Amino acid sequence: MSNRGEVYENNIMSQDVDVIKIVKEDILRIIDEAENKKISLKSIKVKVGVSEVFIFKAVSELKKENLIKFRGNFIELTENGQSRASSITKRHLIIENYFKRTKNKIKAHKAADALEHYISEEVANNIRKLFTLKGSGVPLTKFEIDKEGLIADIMLKDNKLSERIISMGIFPGERIKVINETSNAVIVKVKGKKTALGREIAKGIMVLEYERL
Repeated sequence: MSNRGEVYENNIMSQDVDVIKIVKEDILRIIDEAENKKISLKSIKVKVGVSEVFIFKAVSELKKENLIKFRGNFIELTENGQSRASSITKRHLIIENYFKRTKNKIKAHKAADALEHYISEEVANNIRKLFTLKGSGVPLTKFEIDKEGLIADIMLKDNKLSERIISMGIFPGERIKVINETSNAVIVKVKGKKTALGREIAKGIMVLEYERL
């Protein structure tokens, strides 16, 4: 059985990714990071790398929400857009800097790209706190049952599988609790939802005791 097949989901653990929401956040961050805080639509298409249908819909919604404005051939942030973009960029940098401890710059950036659309303000604060702790925790397979932990890292070689795990709400900075184990899986609860992870996957999820924070 492949690693991907080792993820067993309960009830409504699977989530439909809101592509437009992700594209909108990517566009805001890209403009915020651009020189002179402006960028052409053509450059956005290249950098975001999704279908033009999603790009046009995202740009249209951002304009309606008064987060961006057009100036000639360029797109700029409005005052409201700058505030929202700064928050997204800050969240991205928190994640990227954290992963630079264990990954190279390119992999850390990709990890931040995958995570920034899912984490809450609480999780971002938890990731900041992880900087102050020594060690990377223990594998989920060795974490005590019924004790609340904090996910310190996702160390899976398969990037697509890592993204799938993240889309299920399992990512660094998030709280997690092991509620049971079987010979083939570790049953966990995250945000009140239960899921069973294959033991090979669980070995790649590093956890710290939440009390340490």
